Amino acid sequence: MSTVTAKVGLSAERVKIGVFALSGLGFLALALPAFAEPMTFWTGIVLGDYGYPDHQMHHLVMGTVFPVLLLGVIAQAYRPTERVGALHSSIVIWVSLTVVFSVGGEFSAVQLILLALLGVMALTHPAGPDQLPSVEQLNRPLLAVAAVTAVAGLAFAGLEISSHLSADDTHVGFNHYLFMATTGLSIAALGLYASFRGSNWRFPACAVALFLLVIGVASVVYPGAEQGSSLGIAAGAVVAIWALVFVGVAERGENIFG
Repeated sequence: MSTVTAKVGLSAERVKIGVFALSGLGFLALALPAFAEPMTFWTGIVLGDYGYPDHQMHHLVMGTVFPVLLLGVIAQAYRPTERVGALHSSIVIWVSLTVVFSVGGEFSAVQLILLALLGVMALTHPAGPDQLPSVEQLNRPLLAVAAVTAVAGLAFAGLEISSHLSADDTHVGFNHYLFMATTGLSIAALGLYASFRGSNWRFPACAVALFLLVIGVASVVYPGAEQGSSLGIAAGAVVAIWALVFVGVAERGENIFG
């Protein structure tokens, strides 16, 4: 009887892993073609082969967020139990996108399908219930910095959604304001998530810092109002510096005040 039970349990585990893998492949199969072009914007801007004047700010951010989103899923191909934070970061980013696009009147069934695939990955993840971080691991200095970051991120997201609903420019047609709002909401959620220091917590922490840094630097390099979402030189510099502060506090942890 014990042998039969063990075989059934092994078979069930294999099915679970198979569903986990297929869900990840399904997500990538649907997402990669859609995100392929945005991920090349960086090379066009840097190398000079770029044909979208006044969109550099948005394209730099999109060309950063989408690779992080995909990397969180791709990372599950190797030792997924050690890369829980990467998958959760992808889920947070995609939930943020789905919510923002729904509020902005741009909801698509594909968004829900991709969200469902990520949800199945979480439910069938090899780490099981150990995915969830413990309250005992909460890092208070990082939580404090993450809370300030979250307030700013939510405010930024709100302004971007407002711009999408009220502005009359090409950024609206490309849904660029909604992508920026997605980034703001993702920054807010990922920072708070990272403060619990669960498995692979550095992935969401570094994602927050990277998003902040790109927004800040892009605002400094492209401060003009025609960019749509540029914060300007002064505010952009502050955001870039805050990205470094976030990383510093995340790495130093409780020792930062000790």
